[in-house]
Amino acid sequence: MARTPRPSKTASSKKASAKKASSKKASSKKASSKKASSKKASSKKASSKKASSKKASSKKASSKKASSKKASSKKASAKKASAKKASAKKASSKKAPAKKAPAKKAPAKKAPAKKAPPASEQLALVMDMGSAPTGATAAEQTPAAAEEFRGPLQPGDAVPDFSLEADDGQTYSRSSLAGQRFVLYFYPKDDTPGCTVEACDFRDRGASFVAAEVKVLGVSGDSLKSHGRFRDKYQLDFPLLTDPDRAVTRAFGALGEKKMYGKTRVGIIRSTFVVGPDGTVERTFSPVKVAGHAAAVLEAVGGS
Repeated sequence: MARTPRPSKTASSKKASAKKASSKKASSKKASSKKASSKKASSKKASSKKASSKKASSKKASSKKASSKKASSKKASAKKASAKKASAKKASSKKAPAKKAPAKKAPAKKAPAKKAPPASEQLALVMDMGSAPTGATAAEQTPAAAEEFRGPLQPGDAVPDFSLEADDGQTYSRSSLAGQRFVLYFYPKDDTPGCTVEACDFRDRGASFVAAEVKVLGVSGDSLKSHGRFRDKYQLDFPLLTDPDRAVTRAFGALGEKKMYGKTRVGIIRSTFVVGPDGTVERTFSPVKVAGHAAAVLEAVGGS
């Protein structure tokens, strides 16, 4: 029986090698294909992520722009509203001047109360102006009708009859003074600034009036006690006559209305009359300014 020839080991080995090589190539191709597929998938995922990120960024940007627009719109609306309110206020202010007018014309702002001196000084000024003293009647404190007050006696006028008590214990009248020249000066109040200066000026010129043979007499509405204190305090050397009801003061035209702090009062108007021996007025000084007054009267009677 004939034998079948065996395949050669070399040939078998080559075939096996060829198969392995083919298998390796196939495996390599598959691996390469898988890698390529994986890279493509990764690329797609990356592109997808980038696209998603871009969309998200775009959405955020759009949202921010929308918010900014809304905020700008709100600010613009607020500014317009404020402008409208301001315009409305200006229009109201222009259309309503009547509210400001009363304030300008209000008498309270013009009142001199803020600039008024202390109460003690006001009282001294009231007294110096000869306003009605405490306890005087309403008629003496308030202004009377204009026709009730006559102007001061003028040169050539006859002196009205009068009789007044003085601080020296005597009574002086037109008849008791007939045949001599005398000065009758009316002043508001004892021991007040202006009246004190005036009295002391007459006192200092007393010797000159005596030399001119002219008697000086002061008249006010104060009591004899007040006159006595005033005389002693300043060593006055001439009589002070009291005219409590101001009848003689009124008759000589030395009583009238005076304004003080916006109010009208009735009081003695500082006045001086030089009377001749015949009982007529030779010279009138009214109203009187205290400074230099006594010297002017002395000159008028021919004294020096």
